[in-house]
Amino acid sequence: MRRAFTIVELMLAVLILSILTIISTWTFHTVVRNWTLSTEMADNVQRTDYALAQITSALRSAYFPTSGDASDADGFQLENYNERNEPDNSDMIAWTKLGPAIVGRNSRFAKSAHHITMYVVEPGKSDVEEYENGGLVCDVIGEKKFCPEDFDEDDLENWDHFVLSENVQGFNCRVLDKDQPFKDDQANWQDKWDTSNCIPRRVQLTFWMKPIDKNKEPYPIVRVIEIPLWEVSQNPVKTDSAGTEDKNNKDRRNGGKGTDNKGGAQSGGNNGGGGTSGGGGNSRGGGGMTGGGGMRGGGMSGGGGGMPGGGGMPPGGGMVR
Repeated sequence: MRRAFTIVELMLAVLILSILTIISTWTFHTVVRNWTLSTEMADNVQRTDYALAQITSALRSAYFPTSGDASDADGFQLENYNERNEPDNSDMIAWTKLGPAIVGRNSRFAKSAHHITMYVVEPGKSDVEEYENGGLVCDVIGEKKFCPEDFDEDDLENWDHFVLSENVQGFNCRVLDKDQPFKDDQANWQDKWDTSNCIPRRVQLTFWMKPIDKNKEPYPIVRVIEIPLWEVSQNPVKTDSAGTEDKNNKDRRNGGKGTDNKGGAQSGGNNGGGGTSGGGGNSRGGGGMTGGGGMRGGGMSGGGGGMPGGGGMPPGGGMVR
């Protein structure tokens, strides 16, 4: 006699099968979701790392004139709107730079000085069409001329707009203190930079990234960048009232060794042994830029001779004896 399954056994089997199906479905869903989040996270991190690399290069490409005639556009500006370094607030920084970083090699600004302004905008809170989705953005303005003081913010034809990363929702910048950069063997970071016409030695940038999972908190990415032109901005070359570069500053910048025109070599001797004003010559003479003995030595060109006749201009001793 055959024994059939009872209704209780059938219900128990269906229940066990249902539980196994639910567990399998939940596990598969969790694995797929985590894989999707991991892929999206890796993609965001890669794009963000590229944007931060561009920012690092842009800051290290900061432009500062060596003539001593620096304007407000030449220095580093910091508008401190995020003193507590909160994920939902953003500072604003601006500086002048050279090179293709951020703007690209094919940009009209790549081969001339241009002014950068970087900040974070919220989605839908900007009148700029490119910034509709929000994120870390950058305004770039430049002129055909090389002088940053000629920048005209009202000339919209010279503006370009770049979205560096849509994944950044907060931005904080701190700078190394100018007068006391280190305190108790620790970097003395400050939230304010009130020094005009100057570039900080280092900047600390904190970018608050949007979380992939909306239930989680934003996470920070920190970059510390050293700006090479810091020392130049602290000791700009001074000019006199006629716009002539101070001789001692010129000797210091050019690597000279004196306070007079007797051996100040430009980069170790411009194709010669003397320099722009003394010690050599740059054509047919001693080896510097001004003939046998420089502007005050032996003439404009020709080893001790000059133009005209062998004695410089006027004949006999160069432009000024």
